[in-house]
Amino acid sequence: MARHPVTHRSRRYLLRDPDGGEMVARLAGSQGWEKVVDIPVKRFGSEPGRVSWEMAQDIFLTHVRDRKLHTSYLVVTSRVTGELDPYEAWITAGGLSLCTDGDLIRAVAESDDAKEKCRALVRAGIGAPLHPDNRYSRVFIESVSDASSDVRKSAITAIGYAEWPPFQELLHAIAQQDPDGSVRSLAKRMYAAFDEAEVGNE
Repeated sequence: MARHPVTHRSRRYLLRDPDGGEMVARLAGSQGWEKVVDIPVKRFGSEPGRVSWEMAQDIFLTHVRDRKLHTSYLVVTSRVTGELDPYEAWITAGGLSLCTDGDLIRAVAESDDAKEKCRALVRAGIGAPLHPDNRYSRVFIESVSDASSDVRKSAITAIGYAEWPPFQELLHAIAQQDPDGSVRSLAKRMYAAFDEAEVGNE
């Protein structure tokens, strides 16, 4: 079976302002980067919008805006190198207002209802570090045992975004043991996605 080309990525950085795309565009324009992708948010926010600039040859900065999640984030990607730190530094040093780890984790803990917790979990998964972090792991593990099946599914989605290899075993267990069929089904699909993406394999 042919292997998909590997896409290296930086951590995803969530903007505090979900409508902060204009500032990102101005900063990218000030660097003279060429815009190579511009996909607007679909009507009613059914699909995220995406704008990408080429920072250097085969190095791309992408801004994603997801209205359903009230989320806007930046990520650097490349298919030719995993050495993205110099480009990632532009995000952290560019004067943008970014969510911290504390912000993302606290939002889950302080959620007032299941709907809010679901959104906070997925946002935490999107913004999680590239490598396992106990603060996030604790939140995800606690949430896959939540009384709400919607919260459990959001925790699985968050784990899918984080892409941390140690969670594949947990996904397998959920796929076998969760009392809700829709949760088991999602865990099974996420487990398969980890396998297909060769998460944890160099």
